[in-house]
Amino acid sequence: MEKRLKNLQAGLKKTYFNHLSFTAEHRKEIMKKIQIKNKEEEILLAALQLLHTRKTGFELTELLRARGFQKFENQEGFIYTFLHRLEQRNIIASEWDNNKVKYYQIDRKGKKLEKKLAAEGGRSKNIRELIDWVYVNE
Repeated sequence: MEKRLKNLQAGLKKTYFNHLSFTAEHRKEIMKKIQIKNKEEEILLAALQLLHTRKTGFELTELLRARGFQKFENQEGFIYTFLHRLEQRNIIASEWDNNKVKYYQIDRKGKKLEKKLAAEGGRSKNIRELIDWVYVNE
């Protein structure tokens, strides 16, 4: 075991990125991108949790804002693209009422995804692909 750990430690010292230097500004931008990805996972999880009872897109946006997610502040239309993509993947279902108001609610597949997302975060390849697909061209 000791030998493997020493080999691992030696291997870690040999990286392909030793010759690269990053400015503080570049590092800051990289961290910002990483935080955005984490935020996307958190928004998806929060949306799924909130859709256990049926809600309109506007109601969902207000509840997400109340939880501190500012993503939709200047992009009000994005919530409907987001919901439509979840609906296309059968993660949520929608229905129109008599007043021509569209309501969204989590589906059986969405409940499974919610549990997996809560347990694993975005570490699963399938979840990462879904998040990338849902947020594409925002």
